[in-house]
Amino acid sequence: MGTKERRDRERQELRQAILMASRDIAAREGWQSVSIRKVAERIEYSPPTIYEHFTSKEALLRELMREGFRLLMERVRAGNSTAASPEARIMAIALAYWDFAWDYPELYQVMHGLGGVPFCFDAAIEEAESAPNLPSSDQFPPEAKVVFQFTMDAIKELADGGERDCDEREALVHILWATLHGLVALTMAGRIDGGRVQAAGLVQRAVRAFLAAQRVTN
Repeated sequence: MGTKERRDRERQELRQAILMASRDIAAREGWQSVSIRKVAERIEYSPPTIYEHFTSKEALLRELMREGFRLLMERVRAGNSTAASPEARIMAIALAYWDFAWDYPELYQVMHGLGGVPFCFDAAIEEAESAPNLPSSDQFPPEAKVVFQFTMDAIKELADGGERDCDEREALVHILWATLHGLVALTMAGRIDGGRVQAAGLVQRAVRAFLAAQRVTN
């Protein structure tokens, strides 16, 4: 391995160490405790070294948000690939979303501005506007595109011949996502009696009601 390749590898490894240290601090102490200085102390580097990779805490949060959507995309793709019908695909997407939120709660908080994290979508607006099949007003990073499209496609197949127009399908995706996010956020805040077990059942009931409503309207 040449000098340049070794330096590039070391730089990438340090970048990943910064991201993992940030997530670990957040998981243990909350996002309000994450700072460039604390991350530097955790990995035993100086703050200026961290700034060589991320110009601010906000830049660090944006990268973690993108990582979260990338992992969610992988979960949704895996669940989507095993489902045989549009209804099964939508349920698989919903359950993948739910499981992701609890496997990576610190990333979920970054992605959705929970746990004291400021919304950090502003830097992704330009990228989102250039991504097809996403509403232009949405401030999603590109990594959210596949998750959105999987859901759009499944909803399109629910209608006979795919007769719903694009605006209606987008609205239905947002309704489904808002329902799932609401259940996650309420459960994380301890606002649902019975906690995750009870809320997991509510997720399935909510999706079944969503699907039943689509069958009626078809």
